[in-house]
Amino acid sequence: MDDLIEDNENQNAIETFTLPPVQIAVVSHNENEWFQESLASLANQNYPDKRLTVLSTGDLESVRSLVEPYFPEADLLQVNPSQGLGVAFNKVLENSDDPAFYFFCHHDVALAPDAIRLMVEESYRSNASVIGPKIVNWDRPNELLDVGMGMDRLAFPLSRAEIGEIDQEQFDTVDQVFAISNTAFLVRADLFRALEGFDEAMGMFGEDLDFCWRAQIVGGKVMTVPGAVARHREESGEYKTSAKRNKFQERHRIRSILSNSGRLAIIPNSLLAFTISLLKGIFSLMRGRLSDLITFIDSWIWNFLNLKTLFEKRKNIKQLRQVADSEIRSEQAQSSLIKHLFSQSNSAISKSGVDSRFRIYLDELRNGPSRVSIAFLILGTILFLFGSRHLVTRSVPAIGQLVPFDKGPIEIIESWASGYWTVGIGHEGALPNSMGLIGVVGIIFWGFMGLLRTVLTLGLIPIGVAGIWLFLKPFGSPYVKVAGAVIYLVNPLPYHALSTGNWDALVLFATLPWALIMLARAGKSSPFGDTGGQFGANVLSPNLFREIITLGFLLGVIVSFSPISVIAIVIVSLLVIVGSFVAGTTIKIGRLILVLSIACLIGLALNLPWIFDSYINNFSLETLLGNRISSAEKVGIVKALTLSPDADGTSILGWGFPIVALMPLLLAKGERWAWAVRGWMLYLSGIGLVWIQNMELIPFGLPRAEVLLIPASLGLAVAGAMGAGALQRDLQTFKFGWRQLVPITAIAAILMAILPFLALTFSGDWGMPDDELNDVLSYEEDNSNRKILFVSNSDLLPATGNEFTENLSVLVSSGFSSTFDSRWQPRERNVDNLLVSALLLARENGTSNLGSLLAQFGITDIVLIERLVPLPSSGPSFQMDQRFKLALSRQLDLAKVEISPGITRYRNLSSVGFAGTAISSSTVGNSLQEYASSTGPSFLESLNATSNDMRAYEGQINSEQDIFIAFPYTNQWKLEINGIEVGSEVAIDWATGFSPQVDGLARISYQTSGQQKTATFLQVTLWLITLIALIRSLSDAKVHQG
Repeated sequence: MDDLIEDNENQNAIETFTLPPVQIAVVSHNENEWFQESLASLANQNYPDKRLTVLSTGDLESVRSLVEPYFPEADLLQVNPSQGLGVAFNKVLENSDDPAFYFFCHHDVALAPDAIRLMVEESYRSNASVIGPKIVNWDRPNELLDVGMGMDRLAFPLSRAEIGEIDQEQFDTVDQVFAISNTAFLVRADLFRALEGFDEAMGMFGEDLDFCWRAQIVGGKVMTVPGAVARHREESGEYKTSAKRNKFQERHRIRSILSNSGRLAIIPNSLLAFTISLLKGIFSLMRGRLSDLITFIDSWIWNFLNLKTLFEKRKNIKQLRQVADSEIRSEQAQSSLIKHLFSQSNSAISKSGVDSRFRIYLDELRNGPSRVSIAFLILGTILFLFGSRHLVTRSVPAIGQLVPFDKGPIEIIESWASGYWTVGIGHEGALPNSMGLIGVVGIIFWGFMGLLRTVLTLGLIPIGVAGIWLFLKPFGSPYVKVAGAVIYLVNPLPYHALSTGNWDALVLFATLPWALIMLARAGKSSPFGDTGGQFGANVLSPNLFREIITLGFLLGVIVSFSPISVIAIVIVSLLVIVGSFVAGTTIKIGRLILVLSIACLIGLALNLPWIFDSYINNFSLETLLGNRISSAEKVGIVKALTLSPDADGTSILGWGFPIVALMPLLLAKGERWAWAVRGWMLYLSGIGLVWIQNMELIPFGLPRAEVLLIPASLGLAVAGAMGAGALQRDLQTFKFGWRQLVPITAIAAILMAILPFLALTFSGDWGMPDDELNDVLSYEEDNSNRKILFVSNSDLLPATGNEFTENLSVLVSSGFSSTFDSRWQPRERNVDNLLVSALLLARENGTSNLGSLLAQFGITDIVLIERLVPLPSSGPSFQMDQRFKLALSRQLDLAKVEISPGITRYRNLSSVGFAGTAISSSTVGNSLQEYASSTGPSFLESLNATSNDMRAYEGQINSEQDIFIAFPYTNQWKLEINGIEVGSEVAIDWATGFSPQVDGLARISYQTSGQQKTATFLQVTLWLITLIALIRSLSDAKVHQG
């Protein structure tokens, strides 16, 4: 017996010198009774050369009293709990010790006595770099928690063990895996130092999987040793199943893909990851949940904001890489990407776990009353795609405000940032942020601008329907949601807006329901709050900051695309308040006004440079309302009542909309009655505005009927939905009588409303014309040095332009065809009045040389438009002022060119274009009066454009020639001739000119000012700050379950 004891002692003595040192690192969160058990298990390891470092997130002294009985010489370090496990574990790299291995584990892990020994021995035996034990449940050691993980190409972890799987020795062989959890994690110290530890940008969740991926890139093996057993309590605190955990996991999954994918794999992997995340968000939205969509936006923006550390990480990996991406790919698991769409988090899930979530998703759509919702979803999608089929397979015609996206995303962003307007008579100032936003989204679409245009045009309709669907969700009935969505989908206004190219109406249709959601939350009106009733189910809990920042960001986006829509939203909020008084219900008026006021300020601040320059600096109500001429086409009251602005005559079927909306006024109670009355307030106000416009009770023109009636259509949708709720819940509270006939009337009315929509779907293009003006106005002539004057009714132009006569507006564009830039016009200035004065002079037979007067503006052609689209397509038209047409025919320096019936072109024989040479002293230093009274020609020849953006020209000149630019005077135009810079001068009292008085090659270009660059930088910064604040406020939002 003594001999055996002596032999064991000798063996232990040998191992003391042969087993390498292991540095154990434990992060301590809670000093509970199991933490002492964890310490005891570490102290009882039959591994002699071990040292402990405790990384405490709490009080060091209280931790020391627990640790010293087991490890008297342990190191205790303070760490920040908010930075995560990865950052805490990396603290061991600051230690002066030089161990062979690091062993990381959580504070709620207890090891079997031989666990560390077995893992170290396997490391030497298999030449493994990262080793993990078999992890079992703390209280039920026969239940498996983790035996290593696989991972697919998109960094989704796949658990080898099923949830709750019983340990039957099925995983009791040493095996190579793709990743192990840092719940208990042994790693070679030299590898850990070379990889610079865990990725500190990740903090918590996913940092261990990312490390294992990098370890294999540099040639390391990842193994599990099931003989080494660790018990784990799985104490994840507040993050165990929270939205925060999902948010962090998605962020870090994307970062792993972007940092660890090789040079050839990063683009396809990133595209696939982006698509899967986006689709997952869309599927989440289909179930009425915003969580996955918010997580998608948050994760990609977070990674964009952390590009610097991402590039540094990729650089380090590139220097250490030993294994090709193809070999790594062969080690990754094959998984169904489709099933990732239905997983509710990015935690490690088993195959059956994904299957069960897929089944849960389908069950949510199939079971109970939700069958009504899924039926609408499928049928509505089919009908909308059927009605849009020609627009999807071909393209959306460029008519009215629906201009083509004929620039690339980078070119659009550069144009927006330059502050240089190519449309109008030129202008220096901020451009609308909608240009920048379209450019950014264009980058996301990988430059497919035609696809983006189709999505942004047709997609506005389903966005609006989704908004009314989510608005009605708190009312707790699928019939309410479906009724409101059907009414909003089938109303003819958005399709008429498509057929006439009315972008403002489409934007308002898409955004107004979302704004109504936010206004209802701000007013805490039941079911969006507890005012006037009870909280509904699935409503975000009240949070003043979140409501302000959400509405403010929405208003910022709306202002940049359609400022008039913001006025509509403000009016809607006032009508909601008035409707509450009429209905006899309560609403938090002060809170609603506070949220709306601050949100409006945020929306204006996000667009401040452009808003100030275009509206505030030269304020007029006409400009704010769109400069629509007062004599423009009007819609009769009967057509307005039936939401049919384009109907020939009046269809009786349109009366189905107000009839459906009458139901809740007869049946509804409580919150349904209140919202029905508010809906009717919106409806009647829209009708009232149309009546005011028809009676010409105000001295300026209101927006087109579609814009005025969009709030009315929303009101009918809300009221009709309340009617469905009243039939379901309130009708049974009345005694048998005439009210029992209401359901029959309602069914007949809804069928009346739906039938015209069904008929319209057969067109395949929602009544949009087959032809467009660009088809007949496309010329081979270079547009880089041309200005085209369009004369038409304001409703037929891409932008309303400036009023010329009672029924005519003028718009100056940089080309014959409608272009991306022609959607927006700079504010009206004095120089615009000069142009209008010249046209009026010709109309009054005051000149026979109108071309010479227009040449100073760079106008090379005049185009008269009497039809929205050319024949044979049908569309809105009007009769051009015959007096003006006759005056043009008398001009000596205009040459008429017939293009198509209703479309006429006049060439200006006196113009050399936007940039050209002129006789010395005829323009530069000359007054406008002297120029106008001169009899001979002033301009000589055009300069050659050296760019497509009208910002650079060149040409040979002599000492007796000046250079004239038809652009309001600015010193940002720079001229260089023979290597010498020549300063700009004022020409004919308003334009920009140069008088170099030397011979040579002149190169002229426009340079963006430092002030504009600063304003652009501040604008982008403000948008990013607001977006980050929005995402953070939404990610922390809690849902009231009712």
